[in-house]
Amino acid sequence: MIPERLKSFYNTILCQTISSDGCYLFAGNNFGEIFVYNISHICTDPIDNESHHSRETAIRPIQIFKIVENGGQIHSLAFHNNFVIVGSRNASVTGYSWVKNEITKKAWEVKLSSTNNIDSMDPKWIEVNSFWLDKENGILYAGCGDNQCYAISLENGKIIREFDGHKDYIHCVHGLPSDNRIFTASEDGTVKFWDVRTKQNNDQLEPFKNDDLHRPQFGKWQGTVSVTDDWILCGGGPRFSLWHMRSLQCTTIYDYPGTAHVSGFLDDNVCVAGNYANVCQFSLNGDVTSEIPVSGPAVYSVVWQNEPFKLMSIAGASKSLDICTDFNYKDIVLNLYGQ
Repeated sequence: MIPERLKSFYNTILCQTISSDGCYLFAGNNFGEIFVYNISHICTDPIDNESHHSRETAIRPIQIFKIVENGGQIHSLAFHNNFVIVGSRNASVTGYSWVKNEITKKAWEVKLSSTNNIDSMDPKWIEVNSFWLDKENGILYAGCGDNQCYAISLENGKIIREFDGHKDYIHCVHGLPSDNRIFTASEDGTVKFWDVRTKQNNDQLEPFKNDDLHRPQFGKWQGTVSVTDDWILCGGGPRFSLWHMRSLQCTTIYDYPGTAHVSGFLDDNVCVAGNYANVCQFSLNGDVTSEIPVSGPAVYSVVWQNEPFKLMSIAGASKSLDICTDFNYKDIVLNLYGQ
């Protein structure tokens, strides 16, 4: 057990989410704590927009909620219908009630137990690594350490589908509701495409087999995937790259030197972060549009929104959250433990 006074030295934020109304930011760490911030307090704090220099602020979390029963790290977070949804390492997904702008108590729990599960794995070591929420249909997709992706109905709390096919654990899951597909990135080096209606793996990418992408010193694993109707972003050990959805051809290789844990489409740009000193943004054709320095040596989570407050929050191996109220530079640093 690490004493409270030392937590800031060992803190790692593994995941974040934003409330449905866009007013609250949640960050989950390796000590089983969720830090809750009122976004209006962050975005209305006076900022010297002329200098573009980041500064630490005295803004404190409105709540630090300790998850007791999961016994460790918080790997994934989502927010839906007044529930803060937590994925930990004990093969469970838990919903905590959000009442009067506060996390209160555990309201429900879904235990993940696959018919195709790895027999030798103790459930307490199966990490729920990634969430993707299909808000329209009320379905939560969870990519896990037992090589499975689960579809969970948030209406009745039941597992309605299991997606089996990866040979190693899943780092990231992302979806495309417009054509009933989800995409999973795995330690096995593949990005698989799934039809959510049939549970079938109907296509995949293997970037490590592309000589221009493969970096043997980092391995073949895929740490992130993000999709639109036309494009696929992925990266990990192999170089961060853009692929055309229909042809499955690699169209752009980005000059990002680190291994990738986070990706996304941001306005007309793409965003990537991982084991590197900057969060980088590129145009689709590969031109650098922004490099945002970060507080720690690695980034594991980036969330952003445009309304009702424009905000990007960057988190990882650090005691701080790096906040951008303009997506091109960092202007606020939130010190989680106030030290």
